[in-house]
Amino acid sequence: MNLARTYLSNTQIHMTTGALTKVRPDWGGTNTIQGENALYYFLDGEGRLKINHIEYFPVPGDLFLVPAGTRISFSTDETNPFLKYWCHFTATVGENNLFDLLLAPHHIALRNDETIKNQFLELIDQHESDTLAAPFIVKSILFHMMSRFIERSTVDPLQTASIPSVHKLYIVLQYIEKHLTEQITVEALAQLVHFHPKYFLHYFKSMLGVSPIVYINKKRMQKASALLLHSEMTIAEIAERLGMQTSYLSRMFKRFTGFSPNEFRQQHRLNQRI
Repeated sequence: MNLARTYLSNTQIHMTTGALTKVRPDWGGTNTIQGENALYYFLDGEGRLKINHIEYFPVPGDLFLVPAGTRISFSTDETNPFLKYWCHFTATVGENNLFDLLLAPHHIALRNDETIKNQFLELIDQHESDTLAAPFIVKSILFHMMSRFIERSTVDPLQTASIPSVHKLYIVLQYIEKHLTEQITVEALAQLVHFHPKYFLHYFKSMLGVSPIVYINKKRMQKASALLLHSEMTIAEIAERLGMQTSYLSRMFKRFTGFSPNEFRQQHRLNQRI
């Protein structure tokens, strides 16, 4: 089990603002603290960008990620100011800023890549749209942009040694994964990390955004889905494998997927024939 992947899969992302901007000739700042996470995609112009003591001279096709709390200096050429797409956004896992946990590069060179330009155009259009689907489209685009940085990360993604709260969570998640077919109580999980059960409930939800019971049931339903798709086990056998009553498994599975276990399996087999 990849615990980093499990933890980061709970990331919540929200765009606050963004635009296509030709910066003013006097655009600049020195050792300012970035208030929100930012993406900058440079289309034209000249200047400099200094992120955590590393100096860059952006050229068209450069994409930059500047996490909240980063110290940044920037300026542009007065005769040839930058033209850039930009957006500000939040990215959290529970109550933690994603980029306090994830080590990702600040810069990616995307030469002759029309995809990112089109994504920024769509991102800004959808952010300003009043349609019901717009927030979902915005989130999906931002997640795709973030994946470009995560894919290029060459270091251990989570600094658990320096963040005790995440390290404790790993202990709990690992225990849940190993004991998924058994009865798991909040008291037992709290004891693992030496927390009072009431405090543990608050801690777990602050880290993952859901209660321990919801998380455990979600993991069990994921396991049930895999068994339904990739085995010939009956629903009763799957329920027994997961340490659940058959009727309870069926109710829980429909709550999470919208299908009964039999409907889910039949729909998958039907799709394979098409």
